[in-house]
Amino acid sequence: MAPHAPVLDEHPVWTIDPRSPGSAPIQREWLLANGLGGFAMGTVAGIPTRRYHGVLVAAMSPPVLRMLTLAAVDDLIVLDPAGAASEHRLSLFHFVDSSDRPQTHPHLVLFEKEDRVRWTFELPGPRGPVRVRKSIELADGRNAALIRYDLPEGVDARLELRPLVALRDFHALLTGHEHDITARELPGLSGAPGVVVARRELGLHLTARGAEEFNLVPTTWRGVDLMIERDRGLDDHEDWFCPGVFVAQGPGSVELIATTDATGREGWTDARDARRRRRRAMIESVLTLTRHAGDAAARSRLAQLAAAADAFIVRRAGGAPGGTTVIAGYPWFADWGRDTMIALPGLLLATGRHAEAFDVLRTFAGAQRRGLIPNRFDDHAGPAHYNTVDASLWFIHACVQWLKATGDQARFTAELRPACERVVRAYLDGTDYSIRVDPIDGLVSAGTSETQLTWMDAKRDGVVFTPRHGKPVEVNALWVHGLCSLALACNADDATLAANLRAHADRAARSFREAFLGGPFGGLTDCLTPVPGPRTSRWERSQDVRPNQIFAASLEHSPLEPDDRRAVVRVVREHLLTPAGLRTLAPNSPRYEPKYVGWLFDRDRAYHNGTVWPWLLGSYCEALMRSEGFSPESRQQAAGLLVGLCEELDRDSVGQLAEIADAEPGPEGRHRFDGCPAQAWSIAETLRGLTLALRPA
Repeated sequence: MAPHAPVLDEHPVWTIDPRSPGSAPIQREWLLANGLGGFAMGTVAGIPTRRYHGVLVAAMSPPVLRMLTLAAVDDLIVLDPAGAASEHRLSLFHFVDSSDRPQTHPHLVLFEKEDRVRWTFELPGPRGPVRVRKSIELADGRNAALIRYDLPEGVDARLELRPLVALRDFHALLTGHEHDITARELPGLSGAPGVVVARRELGLHLTARGAEEFNLVPTTWRGVDLMIERDRGLDDHEDWFCPGVFVAQGPGSVELIATTDATGREGWTDARDARRRRRRAMIESVLTLTRHAGDAAARSRLAQLAAAADAFIVRRAGGAPGGTTVIAGYPWFADWGRDTMIALPGLLLATGRHAEAFDVLRTFAGAQRRGLIPNRFDDHAGPAHYNTVDASLWFIHACVQWLKATGDQARFTAELRPACERVVRAYLDGTDYSIRVDPIDGLVSAGTSETQLTWMDAKRDGVVFTPRHGKPVEVNALWVHGLCSLALACNADDATLAANLRAHADRAARSFREAFLGGPFGGLTDCLTPVPGPRTSRWERSQDVRPNQIFAASLEHSPLEPDDRRAVVRVVREHLLTPAGLRTLAPNSPRYEPKYVGWLFDRDRAYHNGTVWPWLLGSYCEALMRSEGFSPESRQQAAGLLVGLCEELDRDSVGQLAEIADAEPGPEGRHRFDGCPAQAWSIAETLRGLTLALRPA
């Protein structure tokens, strides 16, 4: 499969021939997003394998309270129904009580993905092969999905559509729930046959334009098997409710519309056109930013990354100003503070969406508590969670990056700088989770042995897999960088404040060099952990080689001298760099996990103990370029690494980059990707890094 190279007036398009060797249709996933946090997701084969796969996952309180409403459609085509009657099902499933486990559809000849997904089937008919197309599209800004079937002219056919409905929290699985689900036949808009399916307070409206009738015949599909859930050690099957069957006579087109309200197809075309214009503008912004530098392959990848970025930018409930936020990853993450601030320069600034970037920053500033921005907003619309030490420092970084991109000093001073100052004051005075600046050395200390406040936060069944309480290296690099960048940003308006910030930064930078230099292999110490005891100020140096030191070399206002930056890049290159990103722990550690496999406990143990994270490659490439003064050679090397990572856009997560990858490659030499199939900062940091590498000096 090779994606078409996009140009400014065309969306990136991926085409897959499922019959080609190695295409693995059941292992490759696609994603469509609706701008609210809702989505559709499935496999190229059309066979659901996750609890999150479905035609419409609706965000009932955008971008959270997500519900799997329409799980799938059993679509049966009967060719020559009055004669030889050849039957073909377009959707296939695995069942717990069946040994039949198809890996693809026997008659699927083409899969395409752009801002919709489309399958082309070549069905054997009584009078020769018949080409049938099926597509899925989401409405932009609405909880609505459209499934379209196109039957060619001159073909006598009957189409039977059986909606398979879940109406459940998208994290949950349901069995035996037919007692609390109801169906009521209700003509849809324009007189098309329709049905409303309801479970508790949630309803799903289904209308089939082009169908002649709907027959209300409620049934339950039992034991739908979801193999990826089994691999993760979770419940792996569920039951779906089928309200009945829509019947249409071919040839022609039939559109099955699923919505969580009573609206139909009105406004769909306008929303589609607006989405395409928005994505074209994002692509154009990125290519303009780099002045169309780089070869055709690099420019094509930039366009693909820009189009992929759009999926993560969503609106909070009500759509009011200041309601923009960022989904950390699909399918299971909502909006996280750390992820949002790291992803913002790539997702929103590089793509020219400056106003929405400001809305995002204002959203998180408005939720600030005791100087901290939220670690994450609650999945069920409850209170925000604040257990993070680094998200607020990334917030300062993102605010200053917004100022650099826009030059809007007045708005920064009025609305963003006060929130940044609150972060600094809270850290100096001390705030929640034992976050405070140590008065002895001016470095940031945080947490206890039972808390996980950095991005390496895996914890399960009371086990902290990567204890990093104390003084983590990247937190203190961010502290120095944040103080320096904020001082520059406010120098013209408040010279006294700027001088005070620089004084704190200078002290912290001196202490940083004393505390963190001299780490393993000549790099930096990953974390300083307090030695227990009364009235002690002793700190134990971690001997782990981890990628967190790369931020001390990548951030503009680094506490390191140039030679020390280069030493960090060398250590990371020699021990952690892979084509898929950076390992989270060097292979020489006894805790190193080469593969991310097994049940959730095993996966959480490996999560930050070797497992590769693609998003880190952006900062590695920036550190590489900064350490070499952005020389042409360093830019070329960085671009090569990032374009190489972009090959994953063509693989398992079609048009997206996943969250993580195995620390060691498989027999074919490739690192297997896993975790969240579409991760915001994987896309954002690859886009930002590639833009930085290609942008003219």
